[in-house]
Amino acid sequence: MTGRPHEEARRGAKMRHYRAMIAILMIASLMMVGCGGKTGTATGDAIQDKAQGPIKIGATLPLTGEATSLGTGIKDGIELAVKEINDAGGVNGRKINVIYEDDKCGKDGATTITKLTSIDNVDSIIGPLCSSAGGPGLPIAQQSGTPSVIFASAPHLTKIGDYIFRIYPSDAFAGRFNAEYAYDKLGKRTAAIVYVKNDYGQGLHDTFKQRYTELGGKILVDEGVAQEETDLRTTATKVAAAEPEIVFTPMYPAAGLILMKQLKEAGNTAPVLGTDSFEAEEFVKPSASDGVYYTTARFGNPDDFKARLKAQLGKESSVWTPLGYDAVRILADAFSKAGTDKKAVRDALAKESFKGVSSPLIEFDENGDLKAVQYDVKTIKNGKSEVVLQ
Repeated sequence: MTGRPHEEARRGAKMRHYRAMIAILMIASLMMVGCGGKTGTATGDAIQDKAQGPIKIGATLPLTGEATSLGTGIKDGIELAVKEINDAGGVNGRKINVIYEDDKCGKDGATTITKLTSIDNVDSIIGPLCSSAGGPGLPIAQQSGTPSVIFASAPHLTKIGDYIFRIYPSDAFAGRFNAEYAYDKLGKRTAAIVYVKNDYGQGLHDTFKQRYTELGGKILVDEGVAQEETDLRTTATKVAAAEPEIVFTPMYPAAGLILMKQLKEAGNTAPVLGTDSFEAEEFVKPSASDGVYYTTARFGNPDDFKARLKAQLGKESSVWTPLGYDAVRILADAFSKAGTDKKAVRDALAKESFKGVSSPLIEFDENGDLKAVQYDVKTIKNGKSEVVLQ
């Protein structure tokens, strides 16, 4: 009983301390607002950007691992756009600075986006490229209110929230296109599906299977495999024994290459139809991929763009390079209109009608996806890919 007054006194002192701290924080917040703590203020189309220093863009890409060539291709485009913009004086007088993080085309996307938003406090994000990185990472970008321009194609990613915009086609389109190409163009009535069990493979699997069976096709084998799988002989044997007329393989390059080799060893004679992840040097060059077909979104890569990249950076443009370039350019356009207030940038992106290099017109629908999409079908011959349907 004798300790109670002392305990109550301590509690009272603690509460007074908390109230004092809250009061200090409230005064500091009011002072920041009065001194222009917000980065931008929009009045119609006129923006007064009060922030100083460079505009910070975070880029999360596969810079090592199985999709390195795709990530470095996008990085080359980013660097060309940044150089051109900064050499011309920047955006509203502010230079652009890009902070790169390697998500390895996997679950590291959560780590890279956490760092970019929480530690680097970037104004926007470019990437991820891989849906396996976007799945765990993009909810963090959305929660932090960081406008993000992504390439990852799993259908659900743009539905995570209104700060996410995709300048690459959703797999909802790609799965449907692949199903219609297999059934209508090639006349294949039975199929096997072998897909990587992550956001990327699952999305393509679901949309392909739904559309293919709607058309009247029959699925003979339906197998999901881990991204890091190194032995697919059991699956390859099952596919060969079923004798499908076509094998649909939405997979990443490493496991995809293993499957191609082991399908041939198992005696499969059906054509293989892959997806855009096969548009990688790591997959195209090895002989095991010879004869494989794959679909990819149609993007521009004009000669004058290739010449600028070569002259400015000494690099060769891949099919992915214009996408990195356009990601920076469309963000720069939004920054020029909105300053770096993240909500204002988000609103500006939603209204963009941008003439790009990868696409003649980039516009977003209500979900943040591209309004217009076109596809090519390619085949691999002697370590190179060539278009067979445009």
